[in-house]
Amino acid sequence: MDFQRFLFLLSLWVSQRVEGSHSFLGLLKESDYGDSSPNSLSHRGGNIRPSPSDELPIPGIIENPDTRFDPPDEDLNYNALRRILGKHYDKNFMSVVKPIESIIKPNGTLAYKKRKGRPMGRKPDYIKKIGSPIKYGGDARASGLIVGRKTKKKFQKYIWNYTHCPVFHVWKDLGIRFWPQWIREGKCFEGRSCSIPPGMKCRPSQSAKKTILRWYCRQNKEGEIYNCRWIQIQYPVITECSCGC
Repeated sequence: MDFQRFLFLLSLWVSQRVEGSHSFLGLLKESDYGDSSPNSLSHRGGNIRPSPSDELPIPGIIENPDTRFDPPDEDLNYNALRRILGKHYDKNFMSVVKPIESIIKPNGTLAYKKRKGRPMGRKPDYIKKIGSPIKYGGDARASGLIVGRKTKKKFQKYIWNYTHCPVFHVWKDLGIRFWPQWIREGKCFEGRSCSIPPGMKCRPSQSAKKTILRWYCRQNKEGEIYNCRWIQIQYPVITECSCGC
């Protein structure tokens, strides 16, 4: 299999993984003011409806500017909210106050661990095949191409690093209607193409659901707000990126 055909098949595999990971993803959808955009929130209708989306990380959420939808001070007690969230509280991805990391590194922190000059983890199968005889069909092989062991390892390491897609972690302020207010999102590297020849980009390939609290109020036809309370919602964050179309 030639390298370009291999990259094409690799892109199909990655896209299938992404579609599978997005089967459970959802964004919160607003319906009270006729706004059906997938990055807004509903305050009427008795629930917050999920809206399937392939867009990660979640874009900025459009909030109703009416401060009546904000939680009062007496409902922002840390101990009480920690009890409500319980075991779902993840200090590595959540913060009640603005994290120092978001001040020191506002553009995010690169999660890129190396071992012996290459990305940590199991060597991908396509990397193992680099340097092997090239077949064009049947038993035919490309002639005049002999790769030594040391050269093969260096080339494998280079391609592995070149096609690797690290994750940037960025702290995002969700606003006072969420608790914890700060969540650590993942973003895929976008500095260059990750394929040879160029064309493919780093895309989300795995994500995780983080349970946080949302201050939710009902609103009747007269515009009166009632039955406000904290509810649990699931917020998806990118945990892994891969090279794909």
